[in-house]
Amino acid sequence: MKAVEFKMLTRKFSKITVLDSLTFSLDENKIIGLIGRNGAGKSTFLKICAGLIRPTSGDIRVFGEKVFDNINVLSRLVYIYDDMKFNDYLKLSDILELGPMYHKNWDSDLALRLMKLFGLKDRVKYSKLSRGMKSMFNIVVGLSSQAQLTLLDEPTLGLDAAVRKDFYRILLTDYMEHPRTIIISSHLLGELENLLEEIILIDGGKLVLHRSAEELKNYGIYLNGRSDIVAPFIKNKHVLNLQNLGNSMIAGIENNLSESELSYLHDNNVDISRISMEDVCIYLTRKKGDEEIDDRQ
Repeated sequence: MKAVEFKMLTRKFSKITVLDSLTFSLDENKIIGLIGRNGAGKSTFLKICAGLIRPTSGDIRVFGEKVFDNINVLSRLVYIYDDMKFNDYLKLSDILELGPMYHKNWDSDLALRLMKLFGLKDRVKYSKLSRGMKSMFNIVVGLSSQAQLTLLDEPTLGLDAAVRKDFYRILLTDYMEHPRTIIISSHLLGELENLLEEIILIDGGKLVLHRSAEELKNYGIYLNGRSDIVAPFIKNKHVLNLQNLGNSMIAGIENNLSESELSYLHDNNVDISRISMEDVCIYLTRKKGDEEIDDRQ
C-alpha cells in the first residue's frame, strides 16, 4: 500500500495556482524530503496530506483512503508546523497528557525523555515559550506521536545548530526503532542530506523532480577545464550552471556521460566532481535572471 498518492492534484487560492497537477506516489516507511524555495507550495502540500484543506481538483489518498473528514486516516497521522496553536491556558504537561487521546501510538516515555533533553519545563504554558522553545516542543509532540504518517513543516525554524543536530539524531534513531513514513519540508537540503531516502522537489506548485536520495546525489557533475574544451563539449548537454573564469570554465551538467566522453575529458585534463544535492535543487529551480554575473558567457 502507498502512504500517499496524488493524482492530478491542483490547489488554487482565488486565481493563484499553488499546486499544479501533481501526480506521484510515496511508499510507506521512508524518510522523504519535500524541498522547494519559499513559496513553492510545500505547506499547502502538507496541509492537504493532513486533511486540513481540500484540493481544488484531482485526488489524494493516504493509506489508500480519502483523507478529508476521515477519522480512520486522521488518527494515523500528525502534522507539525511553525505556527501551531494550543490553548493559552494549557501547560506543556497538560498537552502531553492529551497525546494518547489523539495518537494511538503515543509514547509517553519518549515525550518525557525529549522534554528533558531539550530542557523544557512541563509546568510552563505553551503561550509563554519563545519561538525556538515552541519549535522544540512541537518536535516532542511530532516524534512522541509515532504516527504512521508524520508531516514536519520546517521543524527546525528558530533552533540553533546544536539543537538541530540533536533533532536529526533523535529522529533517525526513533525511525530505526519505529519505521514509519516521515515527510520533512525544507527549502535547503544541506543538513538533511544524510537523513533522507527520497526527495520531492517542487517549484511554483509543479513537480520538478521525485527521486531517491542516491539518484539525486549522482544527478549532476561539475566540469572544470579550459573553455575551448568544455564549451563545445556541453553544447548538447543539460547545463545546470555555468561560470567563466578567464580562459577556464566550470560547467555543472546532468550526469549522463558515456565512457568515451569521460575518457575524452580525462585526456584533456578536465576535472570532474559531484554537484551536491542542495546545489542541484537550487539550479533546477533557478528563475530567469537569477544567474550571477560570473555565470554569463
